[in-house]
Formats: sequence, structure tokens, C-alpha cells
Amino acid sequence: MKVAIIGGGPLGMEAALYGARAGFEVQVYERGRLAENVRQWGHVRVFTEWARNRSPLAERLLQERGDTLPAPQSTSTGNELADYVLRVASLPELRGRISPQTEVISLSRERLLKSDLIDDVRRTERPFRLLLKTAAGEAIRHADAVIDASGVYATPNYLGNGGMRCPGEREHGARIDYHLPDVTGRDRVRFANRHTLVVGSGHSAASTLRSIGDLFTEFPQTRITWVVRRDVPMHGFPYSLIPDDPSPHRNDLHLRANELSTHPQVTFCPRSTVEAIERAGRGFRVALNPGADAFHFIEACDNIVAHTGFRPDHTLWQELAVDVHPATDGPRRLAQSLIFHNHRSGVGLSTGYAEKTPSMADDANSTGVLHAETVGGESTLRQDQTSESGDVGGDEAVADRWRFQPDDPALLWSGEPNFFIVGIKSYGRDAGFLMQNGFRQVRNVYRLLSAEAKLDLYEGELN
Repeated sequence: MKVAIIGGGPLGMEAALYGARAGFEVQVYERGRLAENVRQWGHVRVFTEWARNRSPLAERLLQERGDTLPAPQSTSTGNELADYVLRVASLPELRGRISPQTEVISLSRERLLKSDLIDDVRRTERPFRLLLKTAAGEAIRHADAVIDASGVYATPNYLGNGGMRCPGEREHGARIDYHLPDVTGRDRVRFANRHTLVVGSGHSAASTLRSIGDLFTEFPQTRITWVVRRDVPMHGFPYSLIPDDPSPHRNDLHLRANELSTHPQVTFCPRSTVEAIERAGRGFRVALNPGADAFHFIEACDNIVAHTGFRPDHTLWQELAVDVHPATDGPRRLAQSLIFHNHRSGVGLSTGYAEKTPSMADDANSTGVLHAETVGGESTLRQDQTSESGDVGGDEAVADRWRFQPDDPALLWSGEPNFFIVGIKSYGRDAGFLMQNGFRQVRNVYRLLSAEAKLDLYEGELN
């Protein structure tokens, strides 16, 4: 069986390695360099450890080759993760199976429209057609199955009210940072002693806030206006910490962002939306809607960083019968499962770490409390998770959101036979994806393609 894999990032390379070892004829198509999207945030250190960002299969094969790997409990930068992808790509199993600088422009079935043979098993008898764009021109390739692991980093959301472009965003979009800027490195001069507007309340926002905050002491005129469209949880801070978080670095990141929300050089604006952007000299003039009748104008804002999430690009799927959830933009079956578990945990879509809405779940009534304490002679902040009854560590609802491991092969059903979406793109607009969930998806794809329900090249090492 010929399997085409779109995307040469960590999950695309894992899908290729797993498929090759399982006896499939795999081919990876990457429109840029391998791990191109990861390189774009290469300066950022991830909060998940290597133990959960590399698969047991790849780790075993690299060690058998004699490669020395970082300690399982250490973390990596994006560039280090991209370098790891290159090491996986160099394994003999993938020789001749990778096509960089090759963009998949569109997909279809041979001689079929998406409206032909609906719910008919005969649809699987027609191979997929892939229109490729390379330096040598365009070409058609065929495959029996397709795995889309292309990610979402190339399609960020807009920052305006309601998720649409606000007036001025289209005109000035080229000067807005929709991706993670290298605040303390390459882009330092743009942020030091400058006023930056940061929009969003996810991991990217917390990372950029932390980086700008690291400039405060050396560059005391550095300022931040932090805009979040939602209200804060009951504890009064943007992020709710998770008891016994399997990624302690995530809690460290969120705690630092919570601290910055009260910093004198930060203006924190919850319940606010961006209404309009216009140029003001070398900077911007931004209209914010704080929920009142009048707009508040920010003068002399030097930078705008829009960390408002990402959405999957459906262009590839236009001639395939993919069943997309109307709210998440991801495959419907997985989306429904994610939404169910998000509601059970009392959180909203893509904001399990930032939004805590007790009305969404009867058992989701935790609060987090920041305490001042002295550590090593310095005053610090400590955030405890407490339930409304006052029990510390009682926030099982939030913890459940991160312990949810969707490992049912049926969740990979896309509507189009033998077409699978894996990785963060499969979560649509939900930002709760973790790499280990992607490894489970890869394993399940090949269980479905091989019709071997117990196929496990991870040899039971992936929980």
C-alpha cells in the first residue's frame, strides 16, 4: 500500500518511520525544509520533556545506530527539536522516502468528485491524486492512503473582535507578529524599551510575555499592554495552575504570566477586544473595546503580537469528503470527543489552561490563590489550586483535561476513506494537543490500514 504523508515535521516523520517499519511504501512531501514550521519558533524552549516528544520507536532506532540522545526529562528548544527530526529522517528506513521542497497543492480521487460514490465502498477502489509543485514544475502522484500532518502554524487566526480581521489589520498585517518573535535574541531591538501590545492567553502569549518581562530590569522603559478577550477565572489571574501537572514547566510558564499580569510595567486588559488598528508614525494606534460604550486608544504602541491561535487550512481537502466540525474546523468525530472532555473538565475549546468556567461543569468549581512567600530572601508568588470548599489540590476537573488521551482508532475517521489527519491539525482550533497523542494517532492509522488491531511498533512503551 502506498501512503503519502503531507508535512515533514515531527509527526510527519514519525508517520513515515512507523509506516516504513510496518512494511508500507511511504513518501513524505514537505513544501519547505524538514521541520520548517518548528524552525520558525526555534528559539523557544518547549514545556514538555523529551520523554514525551520522541517516540519509543524512533528513540530505539537512533540508539541502535549509536546516536546519543538528550536526557528523557530534559526539555528542548524548537531548533533542537528540528535537529532531532533531521536525525530521524537520516535513518536508513527513510532513505529515498522524503521529498523536501515539494508542496502538495491539492488532493482528489482518481476520476471522482467529492460528491461521487457517497458512503459507497467503491470509493476506496480509486487512488488519491496529489498535485505536487516542485522547482521543476508540477506533477501528479498517486497514493492508496494519505496522512495529513502539515500542522497549522502557517494559518494563524486574526486578532479582531469576533475572530475576524479588524479595520486596519489587512493593511498593516505584514508588521504584526502572528508567530513567536525572538524577543531576547534576533528581535531584541524591536522590544527593548518599547511598548508592545500582546493579544491572547495561550501558551504562545505566555512565552512572549515571559520573554518581554525578562527585559524589564535591563530596559526599564519596556512596557506591555496585554489584551485577553475573556474574563479571568475566579482567582483573578489569567491562568489556572494544574495540580500534579505532568509538565511542571507548563505551570512555571503560567505562573510567570500570572505574575506579569500584576506587574507595574504591564497593563492587563481582560474582557477586551481589538476593534481597529492604524499607523501612528513608526508604531500603531489601537482601539480597544473593554466592554464599555467608548473605545480606549493606546498611543505610541510600537509592536503588536497576535497570539490568537491557529486554524487548519482546508484547501487540500476541497475535493475530498472530509467531515469537518463547524466550530473547531477539525475532523468531526475527534472534535466531538474533545468537546465532551473539555466540557467535563469545565473548560472551553482550546483554553483548558486559560479559562475556567464553573457553569460548564458541576464539578469544575476550583479557584487558584496567589500567596506571597519568601524564598531565599526574595519575595515570590505561589499559586495554590483550591476547591471552593477550601481543599488544596482539589482541581481534578482541570487535571482531567490534560490526562485525556484519545486513543480510539475510530476517532481518526475523517469521512474520506483512508484519508487521515494527525497532529495538531487534527485538533482543529483546539490547542490542547500534545506530541504523545500524535504518536498514538500514528499507531492507530497503521492499525486501521493494516487491519491489525494489535499492531504496536512501540512495543507497549507508549502509555
